[in-house]
Amino acid sequence: MLKDRIALDLPYYDGLLAGHHVKEPGYASRRAGGTDDWLLVFTLTGQGRFGSSLGDLLVDPGSITLVSPGTPHDYGTAKGAERWEILWVHFHPPGEWLEYLHWPSEAPGIATFEPSERMAREIESSFREVFRLCFQPGKRRLAVAMNALERLLLLCDECVPGGGIALDERIRRVVSYIENHLRQDLSLEVLSRLIHLSASRFAHLFRTEAGMSPLQYVSLQRMKRAATLLERTTLSVSEIASEIGMEPFHFSSRFKAQTGQNPRSYRASRMALNRPRKLS
Repeated sequence: MLKDRIALDLPYYDGLLAGHHVKEPGYASRRAGGTDDWLLVFTLTGQGRFGSSLGDLLVDPGSITLVSPGTPHDYGTAKGAERWEILWVHFHPPGEWLEYLHWPSEAPGIATFEPSERMAREIESSFREVFRLCFQPGKRRLAVAMNALERLLLLCDECVPGGGIALDERIRRVVSYIENHLRQDLSLEVLSRLIHLSASRFAHLFRTEAGMSPLQYVSLQRMKRAATLLERTTLSVSEIASEIGMEPFHFSSRFKAQTGQNPRSYRASRMALNRPRKLS
């Protein structure tokens, strides 16, 4: 299992968090257990490195790197480089985006490639738009920023070497089932039976295709659905727990571990954020 976000050096965020950093010589970031989200990095200047079980992967200006959930993080400024300037985004994708994230990997959990100069300029422009919109005020900020992120991922998908790899149809069926049956039993045994595989074979295939374990994916989808219900309905915490197939106490505990707020506090903060401002 991944560690709860509270144990990581990442702030809590609502599905998308972007940044622009210029890192000095010797900079390194390490998270032995990885994170529960995807990380996309675009190198602007200098040179960076991503450590893996196969050794270091070096990234140069114009390269784009994708790190899947649960992959140990060991990255930083490359040895001998004077700087590493990057645009980055951590995000939780909707299930239908998994097709865009199925890149050929250079090392376990890490994919990187250098698009053409023309496409690199377009990807950089799109990446900067995601970064700008991530901090844009407004009640639809997240939806607008996620829309820009989808465009960015589609641009990457156009030029990823080999045209990307199609998501296994069996895993596509399981992902669709999970998203439409969050109230039901979604144990490993139940999900593996849907595609007539053993639990161990299914778990391995799902992680290979989706970048995370089946149960991690189930948990993320349940928390995303709960957040939507807290924001857009007046259902009680117990009713929302029932809607996503969880006991209220377990739901509250997991939701706080994921977001940093209990469900009631999250709802109150969202209501305050979306409350219409009075005209002066």
